[in-house]
Amino acid sequence: MILCVTGCFLALATQVQAQQETEGVASHIQRYVSGVNPGAHGNKDPHNKLSPEMHLQVALQHKAAGRMGEAFQTLDQAIALNPQSAELFAVRGSFYLENNNISTALNDFEIALKIEPDSAAILTNRAQAYRHFGRIGEAIADLDRAIELNPQLVAAYFNRGSVFYSSEEYKRALSDFDNCIMLDPHAEGPYFNRAATRDALGDRKGAIEDMNRFIELSDNTEWKNSAAEILAQWQEPGDNQ
Repeated sequence: MILCVTGCFLALATQVQAQQETEGVASHIQRYVSGVNPGAHGNKDPHNKLSPEMHLQVALQHKAAGRMGEAFQTLDQAIALNPQSAELFAVRGSFYLENNNISTALNDFEIALKIEPDSAAILTNRAQAYRHFGRIGEAIADLDRAIELNPQLVAAYFNRGSVFYSSEEYKRALSDFDNCIMLDPHAEGPYFNRAATRDALGDRKGAIEDMNRFIELSDNTEWKNSAAEILAQWQEPGDNQ
């Protein structure tokens, strides 16, 4: 068992960017999201005044609050107003991917890449859609290209390592998870996956170290419990490698 990164990578990256916007922009967006001063806009749709980036922030706030219908509606409207925005298509695709609507997600990623063919983040997301359809060669090709374009993109190494692990190419998977941890030593997911990979390669001691590190870093109770169960099995007498 390993962890996988879904298409939410691009959306999360956008959300981080959104949090770095100026206070004025944040207040402007919140006015539309929370319904402050209702009716002040007359018959005009206030979202028509938003830039693509601000539409993304509105959609991400809806998503964070569990309002997926409103999130999709915001992105649909934004795309109608900005049909050449690769990021809008890519984020909507990542939302579809999270909701297991893989065909629609892939379609959005394809459109986004026609607009912006050298986006490492979008290539990483499309690779996830390819994986769902068993198109492993195409997934790896996208991830190879993403890493070529952006050698610092942790998600691309992580996803490619997960593909290699699933294909039982453990040494190649280990190399990718090593790169993840080198680039971002505080990201928990790579430790879990490297632990599983090390165990598959017969390095039980290293696997236990990585799984303990995952538990230290993670705030996901479900996965921490899974990690603890795996650790207990690894540490049982007679189960050492």
